Amino acid sequence: MPESIQERQDALRAKFASFTDADGKWEYLLGLARNHKGMDPALKAEKFIIQGCASTMYLVPNFNGEIIHFEMDVEGGTTNPLISRGLGALALQIYNDQTPSAILSVNPEFFRDIGLNVGLSPTRSNGFASLVKQIYLYARVFDALSKR
Repeated sequence: MPESIQERQDALRAKFASFTDADGKWEYLLGLARNHKGMDPALKAEKFIIQGCASTMYLVPNFNGEIIHFEMDVEGGTTNPLISRGLGALALQIYNDQTPSAILSVNPEFFRDIGLNVGLSPTRSNGFASLVKQIYLYARVFDALSKR
């Protein structure tokens, strides 16, 4: 069974606590961006664009009746904009391959609690909030569908 969201959050909380300065956080996000496999370009449809994000970010859900698997990428892939892509990859580290009810049971304020909002431009902060909001919207829809 995959790690719980709480276990994933605890690991990231420890990771972010280990950074001695803000540069460590940004280097980590850039590394996540570079290592993120992206997604099949055929999935990049307008209906999957995250609204409110300065970059063109796609989030595609796949619900198999139990867990939600997300595909995410930012237009430009590994070259531009890396911070947005890293933020998306970070969100997937928490929420990917979880049940809708597990996602809905945790507070999305976790990212603020680890200091992720500090140093983000207002545009990136709003875009990241939009991404997390969209993840929770998908979770609500799939949770309702699974209870039918």
